[in-house]
Amino acid sequence: MSWEELGALSTFFTLIVIAASAIAAVIQLRHMSSSNQLSATLGLMERWATPEFRELSNYVFRGELDRRLADPHYREDLMSDHTDQIAHPEIAYLGLWETIGSIVKMRYISEESFLDQAGLICIASWDKLAPVIAIMRRNGDLRQFDNFEYLASRAKLWEAAHPGSEFPKGTPRLPTPDPYPDDPRPQGG
Repeated sequence: MSWEELGALSTFFTLIVIAASAIAAVIQLRHMSSSNQLSATLGLMERWATPEFRELSNYVFRGELDRRLADPHYREDLMSDHTDQIAHPEIAYLGLWETIGSIVKMRYISEESFLDQAGLICIASWDKLAPVIAIMRRNGDLRQFDNFEYLASRAKLWEAAHPGSEFPKGTPRLPTPDPYPDDPRPQGG
């Protein structure tokens, strides 16, 4: 074998090693991205499960927010540049949704997986908090909670495209016997 043939063979093997290294790097980057998304999702779910978040959620959904919004002074206070989060717990709740919207928009978390898990609560939260946001946007600044708005808009599109359950086709549903068939049934839809 001549020196030229040996050089060509050496170059060919070097090319193979470089290509294999590049493929391994791409695979490792995908794995790291998945790991980062999982870590971010778990962090959000952990925050979601805190007593503070549950308390904020109860404040928004169990009538206290509606009661307070009936007060003109409470609504006026929402237009302040520095709304007090102690007096207005809905601002902290909005802040969490704003953060989630930003994280999803920047693709740190998969939109599909987030909306599959939390699309309906996102929509319900938007519907409940839209009046608060409208009051706060009276100054014309549409940037206030725009990441939450983005997320809710994407959630509505997701739900329209995926009505009902995303239960995998071909997977049988398990029986769920109701041990209390005589309990009252929910009214409405």
